[in-house]
Amino acid sequence: MTLSISNDTSDAPGRLISWLAIGSGTFGVCSFGSLITYIATPAFQMQESGWAPPVGKILLAVQFVSSAAQALMMIPVGIWLYGMGSQRTPATNQNRRGQGCTILGVVALAAVAILRLAAMVDAAVSDILFMLPMGLVGIWLVAVNWKNDVTLPVWMRIWGLLGGLGLVGVGLNFLFNGGLAVFSEGPMAYGNDMNFHIGLGLFGFPGFSLFATWSILLGLRLLRRSNQYAG
Repeated sequence: MTLSISNDTSDAPGRLISWLAIGSGTFGVCSFGSLITYIATPAFQMQESGWAPPVGKILLAVQFVSSAAQALMMIPVGIWLYGMGSQRTPATNQNRRGQGCTILGVVALAAVAILRLAAMVDAAVSDILFMLPMGLVGIWLVAVNWKNDVTLPVWMRIWGLLGGLGLVGVGLNFLFNGGLAVFSEGPMAYGNDMNFHIGLGLFGFPGFSLFATWSILLGLRLLRRSNQYAG
C-alpha cells in the first residue's frame, strides 16, 4: 500500500481528517490509560463476589467507550489515506492491494467498535472478543506504514510498524493462547489464564500505546501540512 502526498494542493489533507486522527489517538490513550489504572489499582477491581467499586466501573466504561471511539474515528482517516495513495498509483496491482487492505482495516475497525460497545450492554459478550479484529487492524497498520516514504518520516513508519505488529500479536494471542475459551467456557473464561495475560501484556502494551500515539502524530503532521497549504 503506497500512500503518497505530493505538493499538489489537491492532496492537501482536510482539517477534519487531521483532527479525526488526533481524536482517535487521544481516545486510544484515554482507553489505554483507564485500563492500566484499573489493572494497577486492586481497590478498583471487581471482587470475586462480582461486586465492583464505582470507580472501577467508571474506569471500565471509559475504557470501552474510548476504545470504540478510537476505532470509529480512524475509519475515515484510513479511507482518506487510501484515496491519496490511489491518486498516485491508479489502476495498478499495488493500488488494488491497497484497496483490499483498506477494506480489511475499515471492517476490522468497525468490528472493534461494535464488540467494545456490545460487551458494555450484554454480559454474554466477552470483553476480549474485540482482540480478534484488532489483530486485523494491526495488519492494516503494518501495510499503511510499510511503503509510505513520502508522507511519513522513517522513524514514524517504524513507530507505526511496531504498533501494528503489537496489535497482530494481540490477535494471535487471542487465537492461540487461551482467548478462544470464551466461546466454549463462557465470556470470562480467560480470567485466570496466566499465559493469556502474559501474552496480552507483551503484545498489548506496545500495540495499543504505539497505535494511539502514531494516530496523534499522523494527525499533527496532516494538520501542519493543511496549515501550510492554507497559508
